[in-house]
Amino acid sequence: MQLATFACFLLILGCVVINGQSPDCRRLRETCTRCVRSLNNPINNLDFMNDGCREKVRSTYIWKNQTRCDLQVIACGAHNRKLDCAVIAQLAGMRRRT
Repeated sequence: MQLATFACFLLILGCVVINGQSPDCRRLRETCTRCVRSLNNPINNLDFMNDGCREKVRSTYIWKNQTRCDLQVIACGAHNRKLDCAVIAQLAGMRRRT
């Protein structure tokens, strides 16, 4: 009985520790947006990337322009996935073409 209780305690402790290590992507967005707003640099709009991705996924997604901050947050939330245009569109919640 004590062994089962101890194992349960370790499992719960492990889950709490692992969850505590996950990045806070919302805070990243707030910080990034504030910083980019103060820079007021048009390069933050990433026209070259938006144009290229719009072309690549035009048959599957309706592309919405992404900023540097948007991409930082997407990368934060999907740190274990390869970020290509289709994955970015999916994670950004872009509408699929029918």
